[in-house]
Amino acid sequence: MTSDAAHAGAVEDGIWVRLADPQMAAAVLVSFAERFRDSVTTVDVLPEGATIGLVIVDDAHHADIETASAHAAGVLQSILITADPSADVRADFVLAADVGIESVKSVLRAAKDFHDQVMTLKADVARRKSAIGTIITGQFVLRTLDEARNLATMLALACPNADLVAIGLQELLINAVEHGNLEIDAATKQELLMSGRWREEIEKRLNDPAFADRVVNVTFQRSERIISLTVQDEGAGFDHARYLTSSAPGDGYRGRGIAMARDLSFSSLTYHGAGNLVEATILIEPA
Repeated sequence: MTSDAAHAGAVEDGIWVRLADPQMAAAVLVSFAERFRDSVTTVDVLPEGATIGLVIVDDAHHADIETASAHAAGVLQSILITADPSADVRADFVLAADVGIESVKSVLRAAKDFHDQVMTLKADVARRKSAIGTIITGQFVLRTLDEARNLATMLALACPNADLVAIGLQELLINAVEHGNLEIDAATKQELLMSGRWREEIEKRLNDPAFADRVVNVTFQRSERIISLTVQDEGAGFDHARYLTSSAPGDGYRGRGIAMARDLSFSSLTYHGAGNLVEATILIEPA
């Protein structure tokens, strides 16, 4: 899914800006002015019924991330500008207090794009019918992010709670491509997003002989009471244990995807071996 496609079909949730620095706040508001003027708010207290898709805060307003979570209609993206980026904080994007405004704008665009892609994915699932019906078993191979998104939609339509499954499965598949096969770690991804070079680097690595032949293998298996999905990439794996407890820090893109998949989409999520093979299960309620 391209960014343009995401914007075209996205549900327009609100953007909440909570920054004490007036210059930074003004620059953020200007960056949203042309496209999202009617969606941006800087109020101290969100009104009842407000829906928030993106929140940007500083240390003085860190607690507002939790407040925004309570007003999230779907997926919430959070950006924290902090004097201590190394602290154990729960935000999707953590930026140093001396970050330049152009880097902030790049991260804002990335956060908004991610939110819109997820909301568009949910909308796609809601209006489409499964082309594979009650699939019993299947094996699939993918290589790119677009293939990952398309397969997530297709397989989710064969599952109960298809919209939630689509979100979690897309995250697992994108993690497998991006962090697994293409070896883009969380720190590198943040640098690429801040410089606006993330998409360029993805395409570069997909065409690099060192990575070009790597694929992600996906299996789907349905029994009477359970659906099992496995996702295996050809990367070196990672320390998955730290992301599978509720106390794990939320400071990485792979961690964010795992937490989203675990909490929203699946009955269980189990990593095997080095971490490049994950099994997700979905319980089927009796008719």
